[in-house]
Amino acid sequence: MSARRRHGPASQEELAGRSRRVFAPKPDEVFLARRFVRSVLEGWGLDSGDLPLLVSELATNAVLHARSDFEVTVIKLPTRLRVEVFDQNTRLPSFAVAPPDAYSGRGLQLLQGLAGAWGVESHPDSGKTIWFEVPLPGKAHRRAR
Repeated sequence: MSARRRHGPASQEELAGRSRRVFAPKPDEVFLARRFVRSVLEGWGLDSGDLPLLVSELATNAVLHARSDFEVTVIKLPTRLRVEVFDQNTRLPSFAVAPPDAYSGRGLQLLQGLAGAWGVESHPDSGKTIWFEVPLPGKAHRRAR
């Protein structure tokens, strides 16, 4: 999987409520993944809420553990949003026991606490997809300038 970037008008897929982008396994790409999700939701007129944080956790896991390109997909369903993060590592995630002063090890705990539902889909020959769903957030409120 190679990193791809799209610029310009929205694709048919994005207009239909689905948007995806591939990121390289570099720490600065985690920020770009967060920004991508925020941008997609703004384009759909929705508040981003905790979604960028949750994407950041899964993207960080992909960078640190999978060390492969990772793909973020945002899907707008009738009553909820689904976000999927695919990476090329077939090892499934597990909960870590992190001490209170640890800087990492709580990503899945955050996901469990903030997402309405989440799970992992194993792709034995190509990697895994970690997904989560949240209720469809409210419309974004634009600040008057």
